[in-house]
Amino acid sequence: MTSTSEVTGAGAAASAPAAAWRRAILRSPTLEREVALVLALAVTILIFANASPHFLTAGNAVQILRVSVDLAVISAGMTLLIIMGGIDVGVGGILAVSAIFIGRAYQIDLPVPLVVLIGLSAGALLGAVNGLLCARLRIPPIIATLGTMYIWLAVLFLVIGGQWIAGLPRTLGPLVNGSVFGVPAPLVVVAVVYGGCAILLYGLPFGRHIYAIGCNETAARLAGIDVVRVKVTTYALLGGLAGFAALLYVTRLRNVEINIGTNLALEAIAATILGGASIRGGVGSLLGTLLGVFFIKVIQNGLVLAGVSSLWERVIIGSVLLLVLVVEAVRARRGRSRGAPG
Repeated sequence: MTSTSEVTGAGAAASAPAAAWRRAILRSPTLEREVALVLALAVTILIFANASPHFLTAGNAVQILRVSVDLAVISAGMTLLIIMGGIDVGVGGILAVSAIFIGRAYQIDLPVPLVVLIGLSAGALLGAVNGLLCARLRIPPIIATLGTMYIWLAVLFLVIGGQWIAGLPRTLGPLVNGSVFGVPAPLVVVAVVYGGCAILLYGLPFGRHIYAIGCNETAARLAGIDVVRVKVTTYALLGGLAGFAALLYVTRLRNVEINIGTNLALEAIAATILGGASIRGGVGSLLGTLLGVFFIKVIQNGLVLAGVSSLWERVIIGSVLLLVLVVEAVRARRGRSRGAPG
């Protein structure tokens, strides 16, 4: 016969993981930002729903998902990079060059699996170059990635000669236009990418190394972490995700234009910072980043439907981002003043 104490003990053991998850969520340094973003997103949706009768429809929701998937994929990699204390302002150039390789591969009728492999490999290779410049040569990330971005964009212009690569096939169309058991395919793609990044960041030693480097690179090196390897791998991962985003982009639009990826890096950085990541490293949230992506895309979509100039999109997103950075700076200053000896 089972005693009351045994039942109580079993119940406590079963509830222990749930309690641990609750404590982890409540102690998350990005929880406040995520809650604020959910509220801001809700208010923004209500505003645009009143501004346009076409905004709050199922068709428009799916459209927002479709145009969000490229940014969401890249922002996942950007989150890992910023948590590590790095940044890549030229990831749009990586997407552009990867798109060229994908477009040319389609034009010469290569098999689809090979087209996918070429896109991912091109992005990962270019990302690894950025990682080597930052980790091996100690070039500041913003300088290294800005420099390579101009190189990649020059390559783009030289290869396509100012002309679009157009009329590409719809081979991978289901990735952005289809559905899986009634769920829009872009949502499935985002779930897979973010699920994989979550496992990497929260479930494997590599993720702990990313956080350690972002908090204190010197201490991480002294603790035996191979900082160079982690940095190069993280930059290569972001590059690979940019290559995948290029595949999704080409699949959706079926062309490669001269200005492809121009604003993508800034939008990815904005989404990551809005989602709670610290530009100084050591703090970040994949959930917060995803909320930041949808916040940006909802604003872009709503302004178009409301007939407002796209210039206001940049004003709104830039203002919100500046406000977040100012609040973060004020909190950091208050934290330092409280920690200062009396």
